[in-house]
Amino acid sequence: MPTRKTIFWLTAALVMYLIAWNIGSGWLYILAALLIAFPLASLILSRANTRRLELELISPGEADSGGAVTAALVIRNRSRLPRFFLSLDCSLGGSRQRLFIPAVGGKETCRLEARFSGLKRGIYPGGTALLTSSAPLGLVRSRRCYAIASPLTVYPAWQHLAGDWNTDRREAGHAASSASPSRCAAGDYLGVRDYRPEDSPRSIHWRTTARSNRLAVVEYARQTMVTPVFIIDNFRGTDGATEEVFEVLVKTAASLLKREEEHGHRFGLGRSPADAADRKLGYDTGAAMLWLSGIQADGNRPLELEGGLPWSYATPVLLLASHRDYAHIHQSAFFRRHPRSLVIMVDGRRLAGGGNGFLDGPGLAALGKRLHARGCRFLPIETGEGLRSCLEPL
Repeated sequence: MPTRKTIFWLTAALVMYLIAWNIGSGWLYILAALLIAFPLASLILSRANTRRLELELISPGEADSGGAVTAALVIRNRSRLPRFFLSLDCSLGGSRQRLFIPAVGGKETCRLEARFSGLKRGIYPGGTALLTSSAPLGLVRSRRCYAIASPLTVYPAWQHLAGDWNTDRREAGHAASSASPSRCAAGDYLGVRDYRPEDSPRSIHWRTTARSNRLAVVEYARQTMVTPVFIIDNFRGTDGATEEVFEVLVKTAASLLKREEEHGHRFGLGRSPADAADRKLGYDTGAAMLWLSGIQADGNRPLELEGGLPWSYATPVLLLASHRDYAHIHQSAFFRRHPRSLVIMVDGRRLAGGGNGFLDGPGLAALGKRLHARGCRFLPIETGEGLRSCLEPL
């Protein structure tokens, strides 16, 4: 790529050549030829300066959203000739870092450290590097792009929540299943039945299992622990969901999942009720956080809530952006089947700085009243900074 210096030199050479042609001066012809030769030589040397170089980026493999990682950049020169004045623009995890390399000897390896900060949530197979050289005279700039295999998983940010779903709800009608079945008066004993995939292994009745040679569990009419099923809205909306709004949804889900891990509770997770049902209930927070790392707001349809969850005792927790498509979500048959649902709605209008695709303040308030009338809980979130104060009471 020609630079301003190259254009200046070529223009000077052309002017000098015209002057030499007019006055018939031999030394001006020679000087004009040298002015033309210098850019050509610079082009050849600059192109050669970026060839036969191999790049390798070694990253830690895992990081947290908004954090930083230090990666090792290895440059191998496969040529016998040295390379000079190299500039590298590296990208990894949504962050960029620029490095300058004065020289790499022939058949030598250069090792540098690159620090990438402000990482964005996601699963990255690797990074990219743009190698630039303007040696030796800075007249011509040569560039070469590299795709570097360096897997990096950036997990979503989350906030520690000290409370528990079951602190104030043991007798509030939000009862459901848990990691351990109830063995107190709060749960009415019904008997022993065959084991189902969603049952906790701790509820197995070993005497009946040994006698019948089939797994059997103790069943109670009402158990005392909440089993949340998190359903995350990945609908991008008619105007496109902003990244900030969706990140608040993911951060909210990650914070609640971490609290379930701390208390040893089961939970469900998915983009829709059907997706959550396919994933079943479990305790694997690591797999859940990995799933949250890769989810994106790429849905082209609003969340469908006509069906339901296969677990009658589960508590659906819907994490939605305040798209106008959800203004009448209270009419869904889903809430007739699960009247104790919790709807957490992020106010996209405030986070995105306006937009016609989101509900306004009166619309959110009206939706909250309609959901409360159906027995559901409604929690609006206006910002992603103070999540702890919003989520602690849950």
